[in-house]
Amino acid sequence: MDLVIRNGISDSTGEPIEVGIEGGVITAVSNTPLPSAKQEIDAAGMMISPAFIESHFHLENAYLWDGLINQSGTLHEAIEIYARVKHDLTVDDIVKRAGQVVHTAVANGTLWLRSHVDIDHIAKLSILRGVAAAREAYRDLIDIQLVAFPQLGLARNPEAVDMMWQAMENGCDLVGGMPHGERDMDDAARQIEIAFEIAQKYDADVDMHIDETDDPYWHSMELLAEKTIETGWHGRVTAGHCCAMSAWDDKMAARIIEKVRQANIHVITNAPINLMLEGRGHSHPKPRGIARVKELMEAGVNVACGQDDVQNMFYPYGKMDPLETALITAHAAHMGAPGEIQAAFDMPRYNAARLWKVENYGIRVGAAANLVVLDAKSSVEALRRQPDRRYVIRQGKILVETETAVRWHN
Repeated sequence: MDLVIRNGISDSTGEPIEVGIEGGVITAVSNTPLPSAKQEIDAAGMMISPAFIESHFHLENAYLWDGLINQSGTLHEAIEIYARVKHDLTVDDIVKRAGQVVHTAVANGTLWLRSHVDIDHIAKLSILRGVAAAREAYRDLIDIQLVAFPQLGLARNPEAVDMMWQAMENGCDLVGGMPHGERDMDDAARQIEIAFEIAQKYDADVDMHIDETDDPYWHSMELLAEKTIETGWHGRVTAGHCCAMSAWDDKMAARIIEKVRQANIHVITNAPINLMLEGRGHSHPKPRGIARVKELMEAGVNVACGQDDVQNMFYPYGKMDPLETALITAHAAHMGAPGEIQAAFDMPRYNAARLWKVENYGIRVGAAANLVVLDAKSSVEALRRQPDRRYVIRQGKILVETETAVRWHN
């Protein structure tokens, strides 16, 4: 074998395991010592986990912070600020900042990243060129998917519609959208229609920003579910944010969640961002402004979590660590029982792998050797401490080794 990880523990059972790798594939998982290999790692009792997945991010505006401060802290002002500067972003600048994101994410154990790329009448395809160049530049470190994202609308913006078609010809993998950014629900329905026309033409999956608002008027999630069922796109659609559902009454929420379940739509909650942005215009008690995570999961909907932004006009914080995102999600969604903690830990792992359709994911013979040796003994310890990713392994090769040393001086 090329590599053996010794003295580890299972990410699912906590039992001792050793993992053998050859040709980038896991060829042995054993609770007894494996034969010697060309290279060996002593996990020293740490957890062996499949690598993490960042399912919702915006590469091109990461670290756009200096001089672009969002004084109100609202989503509306953030979009306005970004609209003023997006046309001036250069390919080299995007690649440089994306590199900072990628290196940080990979060091934290993330080997897949889905990025929404602004496609509109202002930036046209300029941002796509930058992010596509970044995808190529860092292809040996991480797999990047690109979503064509019409943040400034489609229903009354024919130039943006044309740009969306061009985006799919020039490197985008998925069709995105933001129906609640339209004028009303009728225009939201038209945007969804346009997006599915494009998706069907290119046989592409759909990933939309849905109802990122605390206004209960917006329920484009229902329109998305109905269109998914109508077109037979079951399992091929993802809804991100889904904040308005926190403001819906329970009867409406139950009706729409059932449609989401029937459509087999995946949901990505972006708790760090939405806790920061939503509810600012309300007096106390303030709405929470995130998706109904536990209700969705109880209905059988697959729920993942996403970082969304790092230090920009939308969000001043973030460190590209899926364990931080999962921990914040667990707090916001009241996930404190053992099964709920495990569910939060699985959001950027197995749940995200389902929506990505990542083949051969996990710790088993035949799975791809995309792994993290995590300095934790359990899911609660992984979330609580957010410990070192001692080793990050991609296709059977060690990419990163991290060890934090603490020294006491008497």
